[in-house]
Amino acid sequence: TLVFIEVKTRSSTAYGAPLEAIGYYKLRTLVKAAQIYKASHPGLPSLMRIDAVGVVVNSEQQLLNIYLVKNIS
Repeated sequence: TLVFIEVKTRSSTAYGAPLEAIGYYKLRTLVKAAQIYKASHPGLPSLMRIDAVGVVVNSEQQLLNIYLVKNIS
């Protein structure tokens, strides 16, 4: 399986969690980009998925939380 990963980082959750930034249009763009990449690179696995990683850090850039959501498409 070919996996594409979108990573979103926030230093505060005041404007929402990192993965809340991946809306309909962003996901549609990710899917199109993945399809184009796969089409232009023959020999890659036939199955693909898009995962998302959310990262939250504090003001000193120290890691507070990291999480993975598989197959967001």
